[in-house]
Order: sequence, then C-alpha cells, then structure tokens
Amino acid sequence: MRFALSASLLVLPVLLANRMDAQATAARSREAAVSAFGMFTHLTPDYGQSVKAFTAGGDYTRFYQALSPSLEVRFKTSSMGTVSERTFGGGIRVERSFSYFRPYADFLISDGTINFAQKYYIGANGTGTNGSVVYSYGGGLDYDFADQWAVRVDYQQESWNVNKSPAVTLAPRALSFGVLYRFRFHHPYQ
Repeated sequence: MRFALSASLLVLPVLLANRMDAQATAARSREAAVSAFGMFTHLTPDYGQSVKAFTAGGDYTRFYQALSPSLEVRFKTSSMGTVSERTFGGGIRVERSFSYFRPYADFLISDGTINFAQKYYIGANGTGTNGSVVYSYGGGLDYDFADQWAVRVDYQQESWNVNKSPAVTLAPRALSFGVLYRFRFHHPYQ
C-alpha cells in the first residue's frame, strides 16, 4: 500500500503536467487582427467646392500593451464636381486602446490622380488631369460597439504636388465616417 501511494505521488505530477501548464497560461490571447473599413467622406479640395467621396481599406494590426502598430492600405475616390480625386496607397498607423475607444494616428503615401472641371487650370497640364505622389497624415477614433464591429471617424490632411514649374501644391482635407470589421487571429498559448 505504501509503495502504491508513493508511486502515485511520483506519477501524478507527470500525468497532470500538461493540465497545470494550461492553467498557468492564458486560454486565448489576441495577438493580431486584420480589419476592413468603408467610409463616406466629405472632401474639401484646395480648388473648387467640397465633394462627396468614398474611402475603403484594410489594416493588419499587431497588438501590444502600450501601442499597436498597423500596416494600412487605403483607396479614396470622389464624385465628379469641380475637382475629383482618386488615391490608392498605404502606410503606417498606430493605435492605443482605452476600453471601447481606439484613437489612432497615421501617415500614408499614395498614388493620386486629380481631375479638374476646367482643363486650363494651372495644375491641369491643359488636359484637365494630373497625377501626384500624395502624402497624407491624420488620425481618428474607432469605437467598438460589438465584439468585432466598430464605428470610425477619420480626418486626413493631404499634400499633392501637381506641377513642378511653376510649383503647385494642393492640400485637400478629408473628414470620413464609417464602419470597421475586425477579422481576429487567436493564438492558444503565449
């Protein structure tokens, strides 16, 4: 009897080692998320009247305790008006989580095409259209209203260099409102 008790005390920790290890680590831990978003945009160009636009894109975010960096891809297109714009590009975004709120800042580099209603505008090259590398910076706020859904408000300040001589730099502003969906990846153990 004494031998059986001693043997069970030696074998029991070996058999339960995996269970004890599982209890010592988190059952599920969020490491990363891929998100997709769509937003209605109020675009204020430097030339002409404000126009309506649509912005869509996605992010790959790595979650850390203090700040969570993301790689973002973004596409924006505006309706035809005095000026219409189209941009496609990406960059870096950094967010911080406070309960249901996620404020963020971003910096993006895009390829942009701008169409002018007046083809003889100084930046239109006589054709009514021009292209530029577009630098934009801004930020916004996501509010998580469900497990994987959030509403987003976003502001971007852009810089377009549409002409070299004479230099013409445009600085459109975009204010957007929309929704975001997160596809989450979970890792069972840290």
